[in-house]
Amino acid sequence: MRITQRLQLIRLTVLAGLFVSVLLSLNLWAGQRWFPKVPVFDDFSGLTAPYDFINIAVLFSLLFVCFLSRSRKPVWCLLLFCVYLCVEDQNRLQPWFFNYVFILLILQFYKQRVDESNNFMSVFICLQILVALIYIFSGLQKFNTFFAPDTFPWLIDPLKSILNAKQMALLSKSGKLVPWVELFTGIGLLVKPLRFIALPLVITMHVFILMMLGPFGRSFNYVVWPWNIVMILLCLLLYANVRQERFFDISLLFKNLSFYLVLLVMLVLPVFSFSNHYDSYLSSSLYSGNTHGCKLILSDRAYGRLPLYIRAYVVRNSDYNLLYVKQWAMAELNAPCVPEYRIFEKVQERVSLLSRCPPGDVRLDFKERQRLFGF
Repeated sequence: MRITQRLQLIRLTVLAGLFVSVLLSLNLWAGQRWFPKVPVFDDFSGLTAPYDFINIAVLFSLLFVCFLSRSRKPVWCLLLFCVYLCVEDQNRLQPWFFNYVFILLILQFYKQRVDESNNFMSVFICLQILVALIYIFSGLQKFNTFFAPDTFPWLIDPLKSILNAKQMALLSKSGKLVPWVELFTGIGLLVKPLRFIALPLVITMHVFILMMLGPFGRSFNYVVWPWNIVMILLCLLLYANVRQERFFDISLLFKNLSFYLVLLVMLVLPVFSFSNHYDSYLSSSLYSGNTHGCKLILSDRAYGRLPLYIRAYVVRNSDYNLLYVKQWAMAELNAPCVPEYRIFEKVQERVSLLSRCPPGDVRLDFKERQRLFGF
């Protein structure tokens, strides 16, 4: 298969993945909800329910036009509208949404010409680097003290039904190897002689995640199910049996703006997430067990004044009332909230407003993620 054909299939795959993922997390994008929107600008709230279904109609229409047309203009309109949607609510900046949109942006540098090998090969290599960096940083993010003892055992818990206690204990210990395997996978995808090992590892990893999170496992966070399928397809299109074009000059890659965009967004900026100066969700911190945590501590008065729907997410005992923000978002939006302080702070303000109580009755208990580097 020629590189130009692969680029077209990558475009269609990403568009289809974006459509399905938005459909599975519809409450995040439109409709009446209690979990607050967090716009980029305080004075801008965008469309409110039920009029925000206009956003969905526009988004799906643009996706449909982009899917049928090879023109780059509809994709530019789609990208601009996606930026607007994230300005309207920062919680929409999910890892899968960010990666889909960024891949579509890099594809915009392809001029849709089959006779310009330097152009389409440069774009193709940029996409190879982009996807490989997702795995590299996903592996690096798991080098924390929580993944191996907590997150990995939670992930493999569905296997208890088919494995005995000794087998589960042995498998749990292998969690220490997962960051190294994922890091090797990302590097191996970029090193052609290692791809025959890295590519099967990637596919195996995504199939395993689908088994653990899918309907036969935890049946959890189903918005990421199509993303795992899309990543398998992208890896096959980007790394399987790729033949370099005869007239391609690698030096021209360094004259391509898309190359520097990929390095900036997928390599340079994510490094700052290790010291908590950049969003973890934009840095491939995927099931790493190391993101900011938050719970709201409610007074009895604040709890009593909350709508019944929100009270369902409050854990009560004789000493305190705890509202876990992440669980609330997952249950209502079918997607996790972006785990950053600015988001949690806005949720606190919203709960205070709903309960008609001063901030002292709705206290923010913020737990910072573990810093992997201290710069």
